[in-house]
Amino acid sequence: MVKSCKNNSKNNKDLKFYTLPKNSLKAKEWIKAADNSMVIMKKPKSHRICAIHFEPKYLVRHPHKVLYGLSPPKAYRGITENAVPTLHLPER
Repeated sequence: MVKSCKNNSKNNKDLKFYTLPKNSLKAKEWIKAADNSMVIMKKPKSHRICAIHFEPKYLVRHPHKVLYGLSPPKAYRGITENAVPTLHLPER
């Protein structure tokens, strides 16, 4: 969904992808950050933003994943309610 991002679940299976928030105001923040207004016109439920666009403070870490030695992207399964993509975004 981020305009300049080439990541997808086929070329990066270890990366976690997140759907737009159900809260419409928060979803608009994500769309604005992603610099992709086309999302509004297409099916928003099918769009995802990958974990590389979120600061670590927004990622929820699951200790049992870390305990078993899984790579960090797999260990981060969720994001906080206040998460907004801020990293590796298109320049304006």
